Amino acid sequence: MSTSSTSPAAAGGRSDTVRACPPARPAGTGRGREPTRNGEAVKDSHTHCGGCGAPYTALPSPNTWPRTCPACGATAYRNPLPVAVALLPVTDDEGTGLVVVTRTIEPRLGGTALPGGFIDHDEDWKDAVVRELREETGIEADGDDVRLADALSDTDGHLLLFGLLPARPAATLPPSVPTGETSGYGVLRAPEALAFPLHTEAVRSWFAGRYR
Repeated sequence: MSTSSTSPAAAGGRSDTVRACPPARPAGTGRGREPTRNGEAVKDSHTHCGGCGAPYTALPSPNTWPRTCPACGATAYRNPLPVAVALLPVTDDEGTGLVVVTRTIEPRLGGTALPGGFIDHDEDWKDAVVRELREETGIEADGDDVRLADALSDTDGHLLLFGLLPARPAATLPPSVPTGETSGYGVLRAPEALAFPLHTEAVRSWFAGRYR
């Protein structure tokens, strides 16, 4: 599907096309598969028991969890890392779209994505949604306005919490400017493949009306 994502009129009065992102990569890891990052195999960093230091042996796969130490019998678990992602609808004369950013950091440097990132220790997930939105776009929001739209798990050990904010007029947004992690923000007008597969899935669900 050929689509474009344009910055709102409030963004300095310009209407810029957000650069198209590369196709989403296939799911990486799964039970019995090697762990991957950005499509490449990665070395397992959990090769020894955290209790006694003995190496794990005879694992069916480096992605096998939980794992039991053959020396002391302790069982180790690998819990998912929570990620907060913002879904901010924006309205103008062209209709309603979603705020997206163009990444200037890895992973997926140059890709288009929803604003989001890891939840800090002792941080409410709703506060993380609005913090990431602010850090990546300069757009302020209230955590009390966030509601859970979806919770999706990827194969790299992340749990993505998609927080939906109330729609707001494009004219009320600050100008789109580069941040420490993005080249600015734009408005996605139709579903398309984004930098991360679960972002693509969430965007499609929103445009299909499943989060409203």
